[in-house]
Amino acid sequence: MNSRCRIDGCNQDRVIHRTVCSKHRYRLSTWGDPHFTQWGTADPLDVELIVTEQRPAEGLTRLERVLVARGLTERQVPAAEVARIVGVDKRTVHRWRSQDRQKQAA
Repeated sequence: MNSRCRIDGCNQDRVIHRTVCSKHRYRLSTWGDPHFTQWGTADPLDVELIVTEQRPAEGLTRLERVLVARGLTERQVPAAEVARIVGVDKRTVHRWRSQDRQKQAA
């Protein structure tokens, strides 16, 4: 009996009485796509347009939010304004900036 998830490339054990692992079960039930991840995709044109126009946008993936925040930070936009545009808390913007500074210092 195969006790692995049926999704190609997944080596996780499947959930009891199911054919997929818990990660893919969640993705299938939430988004209908077993390979969906909020970090996996970013449209560079959308990111550049939002950074250039500095307008709020809804429906951004997590990766797009981070990329927009980095672009706005490079343009010296205050954290409160970045938070409003990206749709996150001001503290989140400060945390992202701190993480970027730590990566640059390493």
